[in-house]
Amino acid sequence: MEPISASIFSIIFFIIFIVTIVSIVRNPNHGAFGKFIWFLVAFFLSVLGSILWLVFGRGRVRR
Repeated sequence: MEPISASIFSIIFFIIFIVTIVSIVRNPNHGAFGKFIWFLVAFFLSVLGSILWLVFGRGRVRR
């Protein structure tokens, strides 16, 4: 993989991680301990943790 494409993927993954963290912090469906656990999942599992949060962790979404 070329260095330019690798850095682009790194930037995209970092943006996904930041969006996930902001979503975890702003979510009213979980308490402090639940948010901490989701943060650890997102941090240690990287992209997979972010996908898990976005699919399973957000709970009921208000419209």
